[in-house]
Amino acid sequence: MKFEVDTHTHTVLSGHAQSTLLENAAAAAKKGIAGIVLSDHGPSIQSAPPDFTISTYSAFPKTIMGVHIYYGTEANILDFSGALDIKEEYLEVLDFAIAGLHGFVLRPGSKTQNTDAVINTINNKYIDMISHPDNPSYPIDYEVFIKETGRLNKIVELNEHSIWYRLHKGAKEKALKILELCKKHEVRIAVSSDAHICLNVGECNTAVAVLNEADFPQELIVNLTKERFDSFLADRSRL
Repeated sequence: MKFEVDTHTHTVLSGHAQSTLLENAAAAAKKGIAGIVLSDHGPSIQSAPPDFTISTYSAFPKTIMGVHIYYGTEANILDFSGALDIKEEYLEVLDFAIAGLHGFVLRPGSKTQNTDAVINTINNKYIDMISHPDNPSYPIDYEVFIKETGRLNKIVELNEHSIWYRLHKGAKEKALKILELCKKHEVRIAVSSDAHICLNVGECNTAVAVLNEADFPQELIVNLTKERFDSFLADRSRL
């Protein structure tokens, strides 16, 4: 199974990734990927760019080497109320916005606190997806989170990097539970590489194995085709 759009990729701007946007686009073009989302971190991550960097994206090309570039971010959740480290004036101009819990920004709280954080964040009209919700360091009420994501017509992420990352022990089991609930409630997902080097752009083999194990319906995968992903972007509400 291949995905025409990789919805979560990083560049050197994130501070801890190793490739440029041009290198990521070249890798995507070589692999026949139709589009990638530029998802560099918000400024709470050490060495990440200031949020006003987003204002420069309007001058960037929408297509590089035949690959459509969706300009986005992975904002950091700052507290359990869902405050973010990127101002709304910048979030509103992005093509696709992700937000996530990261230990070097916000220490894990109780299950209730962590759930409050993702629920409050997904209710931000500019946030389309919560990154790596299967992270075992942040236990959340998956049923509540997935039902709320579905109610808002937003996306649940299946993150390749999170599943195989050695520090996320138990993430696969969490991911299977998430997929089970997404099937139950017919909530759409996006499968992403979370690539931090161009070599990993579009590489989602571990995630695909988990999808197959869960017998997950392809019709609920938003980024399986570029047409389907573009339709999501066109139809979402930011009222």
